[in-house]
Amino acid sequence: MVCHPSGPFFYSNEDEWQKAITKFPDLLKNNDINYIDRTSTAAINVGADAYFDNETVLLQFQRLLKMLKFKTDYKDHDIDVLLDNARKHTACQYNLNDFRKNIDSRCPVDVIEDYDENDIKKTIQSFFSSDPHENKSKGLLELAKELNITVPTKCSLSELRKLLSEHPAFQTVNNRLLVL
Repeated sequence: MVCHPSGPFFYSNEDEWQKAITKFPDLLKNNDINYIDRTSTAAINVGADAYFDNETVLLQFQRLLKMLKFKTDYKDHDIDVLLDNARKHTACQYNLNDFRKNIDSRCPVDVIEDYDENDIKKTIQSFFSSDPHENKSKGLLELAKELNITVPTKCSLSELRKLLSEHPAFQTVNNRLLVL
């Protein structure tokens, strides 16, 4: 739909919009989503708004499918919707080469975000909050322990990085492209 002559993004003209909201008055509700007028396109302010969760994406698709029925440019066309279904918000949040192994060493982030087997987010602090190491970085060795990773004794930094690279918190997310 991006390449369609009607414009770069899907939108309804005023007549199409009026027909759509007559049949589906719930299209007037924004559900705390910043929709661009007469579209299913939503926007967030990076760093200020929450990320789009599964519920938000589902609401956008429901809105799109309701609006498509009234788009005259698409009348009598088959529509394929492609969805990039990433499990996490970023492709890879952390670069292991930016971390050091031991306590009070280089650490580029305040927290590590991980998801459990039920896709529930858990946050691990990268710095100690109490004595004897208060405000010092934990280092990869301590972070590995908190991520329940078994680390062999006398593990080198490169071995530790390799071990952590297999943990989902440090992996690049493989997106699945679905045809709906």
